[in-house]
Amino acid sequence: MKIATKIILGAWIIMALCFSIGGTYIIRKNFDVSYQNMVETRKMQHVANRYALESNVRSSAEKEENYSAKLVEKCEKKIEEYGQKDTGVLLAEIVERAENKVFYKNFDEIDEQLQNFIDTSGVVRYEVYEKDGKYYLVIASLINFYPEHPQIKVLNRYDVSETFRERNRQMNEFLKMVTIGMLVSFVLLFGLAHLITNRIGRLSRTTKQIAKGEYGLRTNVKKQDEIGELSRNFDLMADAIEHQILQLKKEVEAREQFVTDFSHELKTPLTSVMGYSQMLLGDNLKKEQQQKALGYIYKECKRLQKLSNELLKMLGILEEHLEIREVQTVWIAEQIEEICTNEMERARLQVEFEDASLKTDVELLITLLKNLIHNSDGSCESKEKDMVQVLGTDTADGYQIDVIDSGCGMEPDEIEKIFQPFYRIDKSRTNRQGRSGIGLSICKNICQVLNITMSIESTPGEGTRVCLLLNEWVEDHSGKDEEV
Repeated sequence: MKIATKIILGAWIIMALCFSIGGTYIIRKNFDVSYQNMVETRKMQHVANRYALESNVRSSAEKEENYSAKLVEKCEKKIEEYGQKDTGVLLAEIVERAENKVFYKNFDEIDEQLQNFIDTSGVVRYEVYEKDGKYYLVIASLINFYPEHPQIKVLNRYDVSETFRERNRQMNEFLKMVTIGMLVSFVLLFGLAHLITNRIGRLSRTTKQIAKGEYGLRTNVKKQDEIGELSRNFDLMADAIEHQILQLKKEVEAREQFVTDFSHELKTPLTSVMGYSQMLLGDNLKKEQQQKALGYIYKECKRLQKLSNELLKMLGILEEHLEIREVQTVWIAEQIEEICTNEMERARLQVEFEDASLKTDVELLITLLKNLIHNSDGSCESKEKDMVQVLGTDTADGYQIDVIDSGCGMEPDEIEKIFQPFYRIDKSRTNRQGRSGIGLSICKNICQVLNITMSIESTPGEGTRVCLLLNEWVEDHSGKDEEV
């Protein structure tokens, strides 16, 4: 059973029960109130009738009329002349032998219910009964005129069918109203249920289409209810899944590109080695040509060795066990200046660090700075006009190291690509320098391991600035006398 059908039937049944119970209760309460008011009114009429009869009988007896059944009958007829005919009065003489003698009545007949009241003595008593489709209220009570005379039972019967007819009329009107109301509510519930479940259906259809590969689809439900919130959460989940899929696709493409680039990097030196080896196999080479060919072979083999070492380094950095130790930034500056000064080919090197104490993996940090410096040196033209600056600054957010060069710079769209393995902005220049193009990939991995935030700013023709923020393991300036 669909959820829309469940909502319709469930709400419809609940409404039917509530309407039925509520309406029946209200009609019943109204009838009870009307019934009690009717009974009280008729009881008062009965008491008034009885009191009038008693008063007339006593008054007539005091005027020297002897008390008798004829006197009672005479007084009752007199009362009837003043408008009490509709009530019906029956007088029963109760004798000592407990036999009831009806000596006056204005009823057409005495039915079983009236006979029960005649046969029973006592105080004011009433009962409602139905006869021939009508409802009657019977009220009876006793009058004891004189101790020496028998008691007289006064009995009134009232037609109260109108009260019951009003109850039945209200019940019939209520049933009509409930029938119409339930039909209208069914139609409204049908429309409302389908309006609500339509969004669930849209969500279901979207999930099926996404499962088939249409990852860009969204539910786009804007309602501010639970279904709207569910749809928005589903859209967020779909966004996250699509992002992950795109990331996986990018990783797959990057791996494919890595394999392609790596194959290309291997092809050039291997081709050279094979060509020069073939030359050496010939017999007509002079010694000088042989030495030159051997030199090219050695050079290309060294290039392959360097490429292999850098690849192993790049793949192993993320698995490398960190050796965290305390070190002074001044010592790091000395090491960088000592290692890189003689390796600079196209720019002058300037290293200035503010003194601070760091806790980090020294070897990885030096490797990171060394790769950045070599990359900056490769973007420069000559030592006469270009310089690479490595500046260390102790800031409130951590220790900041800037590597600044005055080289060729980069376009904005190239900044994201430089971290890809084997990507080179100027391939001809890097080939001449023997670089592999994976230095910045190694830098990116080192930053991830050491939790270093790296940002790059570059302007074509003006230079590049690489900012490293070491936001972990930074201590104050105490311990200046300690060295590694």
